[in-house]
Amino acid sequence: MATRHRTFYRLAATILIAFLLTPPTAAQPPWQICGKSGNYAANDTYQSNIRQLSATLPKNASASRTLFATSSIGSLPNIAYALALCRGDGNASACEACVTTAFQDAQQLCAFNKDATVIYDPCYLRFSNQNFLATTSNDNIIVLKNTQSVSSPVDVFDAAVQTLLNATGDYAAANSSRRFATGEEGFDTTNPTIYGLVQCTPDMSPADCRSCLGDIITQMPQDLSGSIGGRLIGVRCNFRYEVVPFFSGSPTLRLPAPPAPPAPPPAPVNVTPTATPRGEFRKIGKQCSGYCAAYRCCNSGYHYRLPLLFEEKEEKTSKE
Repeated sequence: MATRHRTFYRLAATILIAFLLTPPTAAQPPWQICGKSGNYAANDTYQSNIRQLSATLPKNASASRTLFATSSIGSLPNIAYALALCRGDGNASACEACVTTAFQDAQQLCAFNKDATVIYDPCYLRFSNQNFLATTSNDNIIVLKNTQSVSSPVDVFDAAVQTLLNATGDYAAANSSRRFATGEEGFDTTNPTIYGLVQCTPDMSPADCRSCLGDIITQMPQDLSGSIGGRLIGVRCNFRYEVVPFFSGSPTLRLPAPPAPPAPPPAPVNVTPTATPRGEFRKIGKQCSGYCAAYRCCNSGYHYRLPLLFEEKEEKTSKE
């Protein structure tokens, strides 16, 4: 299953969009992917099928406990398939409004295209003449990358993000009927907290959901490395992370900050010996052992002139 996801990831139409961070309540423009499976004409049977889906799918998604719905209508060659997923921390009214708008925008942004995907912050929608509902392949991936970079070591930040997303993904796949979870993780003084969100379509099994998330999380260092925020969004699973709060309610998981990297070893100190002025040595023979042995100043019968007490005692001994 993981291999199949990776294959579809490589074949998917991937769009990289750089975006400036906006407050969570700000309106988000839709991001779209227009397919290549054919076109329909105005007022033909396929467009009629899309209109019927647009009248029922928003209500079905908002009425679902998982804020998710799929449907199909018509017969070949004009059959239309559709999927709508709202974010797990949303509510029914926001979900219905988002999916309704998505149908309208999809028909404008991908005019007369039989395969269209539109993505907003609170929901996304795909309709197609191809039966994508029969597979869990996470195609039509969009990459959204914040233009700002972290000041922390990039590899340390990337590893922390992946740790958070993997832990949150484990929970979403195994413990949530919505296949949705949020999390936060302590980091450093510049970015005290990293926030994360993951979601799969609720009709996926726990194993398929976790495999799908695993595939896109492993792409994080490749597509989003060093960015303070980003998202990978496919039709079957997605994630998002930021260094500011962006989801509603308390996080599902809280992770401690990763251990600080070991401090670098101290730089070597170069000590240059101080030259001894001339006349600072005096040969005193046997007296060396009597006066200097305790100070380790003897060396082949020579000792430093200091301390002066030794020299004075030596002179007194000579007079005697």
